Amino acid sequence: MNILIVGNGFDLSHYLPTKYDHFMVAMNAIENWDESKGDMGFDDLLGSLYEKEDYFFGYTKAMYKTDEIKISIDQIKELKEKLKENVWYQYFSDHVREVKTWIDFEVKINEALNTLSVFLIDVKKAYDTTGDFKERIFIGKLIENQKYILTQRQFNILSVLGLFERNNNYGRAANNKYGKDVIAGNFSIHCFIVPNNGTLGFNYLKYLQMLQEHLENFINIFNLYLELVISQLTPVDKFSIENADWIYPDKIFSFNYTNTYERIYDSVEVEYLHGRHGVEQNIVLGVSDLEDDSLKKIKAYGFTKYHQKLFKDTDCQFLSGNIHLKQTKSFWSQVNNKTRIITQADRDRFKANIFIWGHSLDISDESYINEIFSNNDKYDEQVRVTVYHFNKTAKFDLLNNLLAILGKDKVEHWMKNKWLQFKENPKIVLENAINSED
Repeated sequence: MNILIVGNGFDLSHYLPTKYDHFMVAMNAIENWDESKGDMGFDDLLGSLYEKEDYFFGYTKAMYKTDEIKISIDQIKELKEKLKENVWYQYFSDHVREVKTWIDFEVKINEALNTLSVFLIDVKKAYDTTGDFKERIFIGKLIENQKYILTQRQFNILSVLGLFERNNNYGRAANNKYGKDVIAGNFSIHCFIVPNNGTLGFNYLKYLQMLQEHLENFINIFNLYLELVISQLTPVDKFSIENADWIYPDKIFSFNYTNTYERIYDSVEVEYLHGRHGVEQNIVLGVSDLEDDSLKKIKAYGFTKYHQKLFKDTDCQFLSGNIHLKQTKSFWSQVNNKTRIITQADRDRFKANIFIWGHSLDISDESYINEIFSNNDKYDEQVRVTVYHFNKTAKFDLLNNLLAILGKDKVEHWMKNKWLQFKENPKIVLENAINSED
């Protein structure tokens, strides 16, 4: 059996603009679009990247009918409103230079949640100690024993995420002993237990619910990008995968939200581990786990991928539920226990090739990676893993990630036995290009 596991690099190998910064650049273009110009095309959305990524977009425009991509005025207006209102989009826009990949995206959500958890502890301590809730927020050194003191960065993060309302007069001249207005901001009124009345305290559950709703709205925005742009990129001709030892898969496990393989090649059974785009999208987009115990206490599980997978019914069994792999494991167990006679037909049948294309093998998907390499533990079960890489730098990073998750001994054992191999990505070509060379 041939199993293909794909990550975002698979889509990028097909020159589809599915990187995090592709999405954010397109959204920024929509946000700043002059509506008097009418509809937006592919060049309007992503043209600012053409010089920086000329090789990539050169192939995109050569291999797909990009001229067919149109975002209508009504769709532009709808997206503009959604982008303006969404606190997570505004947060990521503020940190656009720090976020380049979807893994960085997770890191930034973690930073926001951890900043929030630390602050909420301070709020709770202050209220439990004094029975009083202070609405004012200060930055820097303690001022007259005020309760809530934040760094500039912490304040910026939490204000963008809608926890605070900024004081527009902050730092300006004022008639007080400081000679200036030292109040950076106040709690947003929608976060109070009683609206417009901060004396009764802060409702963190109400605030968390708002943040989770905005994260889901952000996912809906991303889904619209996949629906209006990525899924509408029609190939100019049939694609072919050019590689000496490429084997078309019997089964695919996808960490992507797109249906690229099915759309471009054949109909094959695909399990979407993190959901998929569409009218009834069930996209999973969050953090691997809650790092801070205080976040667990306030039940901030809605931001985790495992909560979303369970809630959105995307938590499939992965390899452990694959019947062929189970049969393969059982067969080789019998062989090694000398309870079964082996034939060449058996050798050909009871084996599995696992190809990993475009997945970073990052710690965020540790459980899946451990499951892949849980085979061949007691004996050789004829499971072979091929990891495709874009270049030597990518191979270096992939190997680093595997060593961090699996440990040196297991990685060395697999590679020495040739159970694990690294190979360059197969090439994606147009079939008419192949024929013209013949």
